[in-house]
Amino acid sequence: MIKFCESCNKQYDRNLKKCPDCGKRLKIRYSEEEIKEIQKQNDEMTVINIMMM
Repeated sequence: MIKFCESCNKQYDRNLKKCPDCGKRLKIRYSEEEIKEIQKQNDEMTVINIMMM
C-alpha cells in the first residue's frame, strides 16, 4: 500500500493522512497482489453470506 498526493504527484509514508507540502488528503494506491487478496476475501465473504440466507 502506497499513499500519494494527487496534486503533488508524490509518494509518502503510509502513516501520514495529509500531504506535508499542500495539506490535501492522501489517496491510497494498492499493489496488484493486495488487490487480488482483497478480491479473494470479498469472494469468500459473499459465499458465507449466501450460505447463511
